[in-house]
Amino acid sequence: MGASISFDSKYRLVLDTEIECVSVNPPHVNNKRDSKKHESKSASGSESEDADSGSESGSSSESDTENKIYTVKPTPEIISYIRSYLRKNEFLDEFDLITEIDLDSYDHAPGSALVFNSDSIVYMTNNQTIEAVGEWEYLPPEKEEQHKSSKSKSKSKKRVNESDDDDDDDDNHDDSRNKYKSKDDELPVGEIENILRDKFEEYNKGHEFIIHESKNSFLCLKINSVEIVKA
Repeated sequence: MGASISFDSKYRLVLDTEIECVSVNPPHVNNKRDSKKHESKSASGSESEDADSGSESGSSSESDTENKIYTVKPTPEIISYIRSYLRKNEFLDEFDLITEIDLDSYDHAPGSALVFNSDSIVYMTNNQTIEAVGEWEYLPPEKEEQHKSSKSKSKSKKRVNESDDDDDDDDNHDDSRNKYKSKDDELPVGEIENILRDKFEEYNKGHEFIIHESKNSFLCLKINSVEIVKA
């Protein structure tokens, strides 16, 4: 419950999933509408008929009946789609983006981030989860790393009579950095889980994880929850 991320341990990200089938407007419906508009324009050029056809295509109730979303069971064929999709660079790149968390909003220095470096990502058929195994890495701000390097070099070149004033400047820099959290501060596991869940939810809304497409529908992965456990 009160655990925090450890940077010298392996972790498993357990993603609870389900498969959604999204039906789209059948092509023949659009063809009928296109021909209807064409006939009305060639017959009389009347704007009223075009308006009627436009209002028909823009009807929200009609689109609601044509675009249906429902959950399907992972059949062997669907499972093969999932496993193939998890190996694609398209998914792996998105997964890397989702699991890279900017820490600016959590009292860490601007530019710092938490990154999950995954070694493997597999689909578990017994409980319909995706499990990613890897390690968390803390990325400090680039400026901080450059400052540490330049400070060590400049100190070796200081004259004795300048050392006191320069040390005061270094203390001011340290005070500025000390107001931020660092790698040594706790990063609660529960908080990271919530951040990841919210990020996956945005992808769910847009049906981003498409594992298979057909003429009138497509199948997509939906991530319902995220659990972080030590491997």
